[in-house]
Amino acid sequence: MVYLFLLLISFISHWVWATNFSIVTSGDWIYQDPKMLQEFWAVPSMWSQTSLGAINIGISFTPFQLVYSLLSYAGLGYGLSERLVFLWPILIAFPLGSYLLIKKNINNTLAAVIGSFVYCYNSYFSLIKTGHLTLLAAFAFIPFVFLFYQKALEDKKVFYVLLTALFGFIVSFYEFRAFYLLCFLLFFYAIFYAIFLEKKYTFKSFIKLGFFAVIPLIIIFLLNAYWLIAIGKTGTLVSNAYFDRNLFGNEFLNILSALSFHHPFWTGTKTAVFEVQPIPLYFWLIPFLAFLGLYVNRTNKYILFFGGVAVLGIFLTKQVGIPYTDIYPWLFGHFPGFNAFREASKFYFFIAIGYSVLIAGFCDWLLRHWKTRGFSRYIKCFLIVFIACLFLWNLKPIMTTEIRTLFITRQMPEDYNNFKKFILSQNTYFRTLWIPTYSRWSMYNNSHPQISAVMAINSEWNTYIQDKRTDKITEPELLAQLLNLPYANQLLDASSVKYVVIPLEDKQNEDNFFTDYQKPRQYYISLLDKLSYLKKTNLGTKNILVYENKEVNDHIYLSSERDSLKKKGNYQKVSFQAISPTEYLVDLKNIRKPVYLHFSENYHPGWKVQIASDKWLSDDKHFQTDAGLNVFLIEPQDVCVGNSSCTIVLTFKPQTYVYIGSVISVVTFIILLIGLIYFFIKKKNAK
Repeated sequence: MVYLFLLLISFISHWVWATNFSIVTSGDWIYQDPKMLQEFWAVPSMWSQTSLGAINIGISFTPFQLVYSLLSYAGLGYGLSERLVFLWPILIAFPLGSYLLIKKNINNTLAAVIGSFVYCYNSYFSLIKTGHLTLLAAFAFIPFVFLFYQKALEDKKVFYVLLTALFGFIVSFYEFRAFYLLCFLLFFYAIFYAIFLEKKYTFKSFIKLGFFAVIPLIIIFLLNAYWLIAIGKTGTLVSNAYFDRNLFGNEFLNILSALSFHHPFWTGTKTAVFEVQPIPLYFWLIPFLAFLGLYVNRTNKYILFFGGVAVLGIFLTKQVGIPYTDIYPWLFGHFPGFNAFREASKFYFFIAIGYSVLIAGFCDWLLRHWKTRGFSRYIKCFLIVFIACLFLWNLKPIMTTEIRTLFITRQMPEDYNNFKKFILSQNTYFRTLWIPTYSRWSMYNNSHPQISAVMAINSEWNTYIQDKRTDKITEPELLAQLLNLPYANQLLDASSVKYVVIPLEDKQNEDNFFTDYQKPRQYYISLLDKLSYLKKTNLGTKNILVYENKEVNDHIYLSSERDSLKKKGNYQKVSFQAISPTEYLVDLKNIRKPVYLHFSENYHPGWKVQIASDKWLSDDKHFQTDAGLNVFLIEPQDVCVGNSSCTIVLTFKPQTYVYIGSVISVVTFIILLIGLIYFFIKKKNAK
């Protein structure tokens, strides 16, 4: 009955997620077209076709992307798919996992229910429900991991080791940063358990404890070998788009927000992004109850551990706030992996799991020590209900949908359907450039990647305008300067940009991002209308404006000279076939003179030309163009020796590590499942 009660609250309060199959999308949570999702049904790709191409940092998401792809092939709509992969697992795992974990440490049903409310319905988790579902899903499953880890250390049973590994793997592929926090939580608990909770203090017992403490993590890392080996070998494990960002949000987080467990953007109604909100007075009851729970249970070692976790969370979540303002920046710059947390709000998780146990501990003490008769019984009941309501009140904007974001159903404008049909009707490779940026509804796939103009001028194309940047110039003005450069046409040609698109002002779906960039939509229309190298094209869309670049280069082509932005070589078409984002077959014919093979992906030394099964083009013949792309010098003696035509393979060599890692991951997963089935049957028969 308790489980049913918790699930009813979860599903009824999130009725938009529970009662229909409509699309929900907001913020960073964007719509993904089923045709695009089907491309995930393959071996994980080390190279992403995003923008002009890059190392695929999101490769760790592969398991749930494969499920998405399978559901898409089965004909399920995106709305139902996102519920099966994210929304419903979150609604189920959050209350059940947190309740079971707290019940394990408190051993009081009603207190565990209250603790579950603290974990599930605090302001931080309520706020990230508006767009950060990968992170939310990971936090939903973490209580299961910690619960089974506790049982593994206490009971010394392999069955719990395997369960810890399985649920830990789920956390890791939903959001590896959440898994990073989980690793520290498990590490601290293993040390704490060895010092304060282990009953036998012998060398043999500590070796056995170490085995049960470490093996779950080893299994999880083996399950993640499909991407960890490749990312590690390319050096992007310590240097990538997530890790290379600067510290952010110092003005938003402080010790008061952390201590009161109040997210600075939480208003209790519609979220105020990047607007610090005053802390409601009643939020100060939360730390009071938590530390009261710590005090009255100070002899309970489990409570002491979670109290320490809460204090650690408060200290880290304050970021650069007083006291000790320099510690977070030092950790950000020196501690391995810490630079993935450019802002400290994710450490609210430590406060969430700490406070949930501490407040449950106070409720347990209250229920056990206060009299059950007379007026005291009513006071006790009132206090329990009041504590529950402190957190259940955060459900109000979700139930009323006044929080909007992912609690308002969306419908794709018909213009984007028409644009999708037009794009998919073309078999050739090309990119689309969206100005100022792409819509959440825009269609793209491996054959037709999309580029966000404002993102490009801050990354790949920054080099062409960096000397023009000032504090006063806006991003749209920088974009205008880029598109008016003498070689702008050649830059688009080299980058295989065939269409330049201005999206809708989609106010109905809150996808009107023109207001974010300080210029109206007409500004961009006037800008493109004046560019002679672009021609406005009618694709059957009413409001989406599309401009065609007539002289676009193929994804792969030949030239007698190295192309540059100032001088275009003798362009020659070449026949090629895309096997995957990391492998292309290129047919060469009658190579009698040296030629240059151009490849419009961002330059990376991992791209290689395989001439024969055991022969590779020398690395000193691989160059970076002034557009930042790949070009290879092909000489007659290198290829087609004695033949008028031959086929070479253009491949991203680090993909080999993905194949190796995938074999390790799949074998480990199969062994894990066999082990779980074996020990489950053995445990059942023992009863």
